Amino acid sequence: MTSTDRLQIGFQVWAQNVRWDDLTAAAVAVEEQGFDTLFSNDHLYPLVSMDDEINRQLAVPIFEGWMVLAGFAAATDRVRIGCMVSGSGYRNVGLLGKMAVTLDHASHGRAVLGIGAGWFGREHTSFGFAFPDAKGRLDRLAETADALHRLLAGETVTTRGEWVHLDHARLDPAVQHPLPLLIGGSGPKRTLPLVARYARIWNGEGTPDEVAAKNRLLDDQCRYLGREPSSVERTIGLPPPMIRATRAEAEAATIAVLTHHGMPPAVATDYAATSPSVGTADAVADTLVAYRAAGADGVVFDWPAPFDPETLAALSAMR
Repeated sequence: MTSTDRLQIGFQVWAQNVRWDDLTAAAVAVEEQGFDTLFSNDHLYPLVSMDDEINRQLAVPIFEGWMVLAGFAAATDRVRIGCMVSGSGYRNVGLLGKMAVTLDHASHGRAVLGIGAGWFGREHTSFGFAFPDAKGRLDRLAETADALHRLLAGETVTTRGEWVHLDHARLDPAVQHPLPLLIGGSGPKRTLPLVARYARIWNGEGTPDEVAAKNRLLDDQCRYLGREPSSVERTIGLPPPMIRATRAEAEAATIAVLTHHGMPPAVATDYAATSPSVGTADAVADTLVAYRAAGADGVVFDWPAPFDPETLAALSAMR
């Protein structure tokens, strides 16, 4: 293991199947242990995987992501906060910008505005939002990113695209100038060019080798636009961490957490056995070192309840 120095570590706290007091206590613990970022997840229905069939069977409750952020802002003083990420299909652009500016004031300049194309059809259609094909969702994300980039820069924006309609819209000034826009996703043809054009922060996914390749593509896109590549912060989403004295103990604890949220035991077993975030402290630290070497400035772990203090302490010790 080599050093994980300068690698930011944060958490995307799942707001499902959890008591409100436990959720805010988790936010306090993240800050007290010295971590860098704290995100809610912006989902209208609970989920435990990328498998729609599994997610459709879940019946656990879930809190709304931006109200969760209001609680995080009140419970913390230092850690950077935001949604990872708000779906462009069920968040009106102008209203989303107003919410982000308000959060920036409530948190005294700690807000991040994260957006993505959206992928979970059920949470769109069940609540009356359109769920187009992948091209349509990426077109919608492009219009959303352009409008928010301009609004956050202080422009008065009028636009009438296919998805985004604004008429002399403007935002009141945020504490940060400008408030940072994060775009989540790793598609090389559509998403990474949007990151290069509009985002201050990119949140991607993949193995260290895949991340290194995507980082090179993002660098090329930035240079093509005349932008310094280092002006885009790179963060990587990672699955729920679990650290124990042995890999077997860590896998067993992970399975218990995931089945608590409704993941079928067999799926949870396979998930735990292959996760790079599950194992001994040295093994997980080696994973973080590999992502740092691949060009990541930070990682953001999923963190479902029940929140594990042993893992949190072990990750804090790596900083």
